[in-house]
Amino acid sequence: MKKFINLYIILGVSFLFLFILLLILLNFDKAVIAESGEEVGLSHINNLVKYEFNDNIDFMTDLLLYVTFIVVAYAGFKGLYQLITKKSLFKVDRSIIIFGVSLIVMVGLWLIFTKVIKVNIRPTNNDRNSFPSIHVMVATFLALSSHAFLCLNDRDKLVKYSSLVLAIVIIAIITVSRVAAGMHYITDVTGGLCIGLFLYFTTFGIIKVFKKNKEKVETEVQE
Repeated sequence: MKKFINLYIILGVSFLFLFILLLILLNFDKAVIAESGEEVGLSHINNLVKYEFNDNIDFMTDLLLYVTFIVVAYAGFKGLYQLITKKSLFKVDRSIIIFGVSLIVMVGLWLIFTKVIKVNIRPTNNDRNSFPSIHVMVATFLALSSHAFLCLNDRDKLVKYSSLVLAIVIIAIITVSRVAAGMHYITDVTGGLCIGLFLYFTTFGIIKVFKKNKEKVETEVQE
């Protein structure tokens, strides 16, 4: 179990490192490849596809993204219920609190990359920041978080694997569709994927550490 927990933390840090590396590499191989008229880093990679705006695909990814917010509603209602009934923030499940902190971090990253740091302009020239893809970042974190919460509360293998497959399918569809809709470059969705995975593995790595410590304390009390 300890090795498994360490693996979560290691994976989280690894994806953060990959994101930082990608951010640095975007300063190289710059060229104009889309109608935005702006230079884009790693242009040979980003030029592998043609970027054309598709409103239907863009709308579909918005709807699919909203589906992943179910886990936010679940955590929010559960946390609020526990706070009201137990009358103390310290008695709310640690998993809910840690997940809430990660949501705040995610919103902070969204603000940083939309209001402060602008790396790329979107391919179809709507003067909005393109890197990283917020849709992919949010969908990756929330879809996998839904799977993780189900695994924490249900040990059934069918639930475990079906929820993981569903999460991966949602992430894959949104990732591919953001490029197909002409809203993001390949490196944008890659960056969003890295940040989403960083948030997921780090969040649930920490949750598993707290869960393991709680189980250890309860075992010692019983003995």
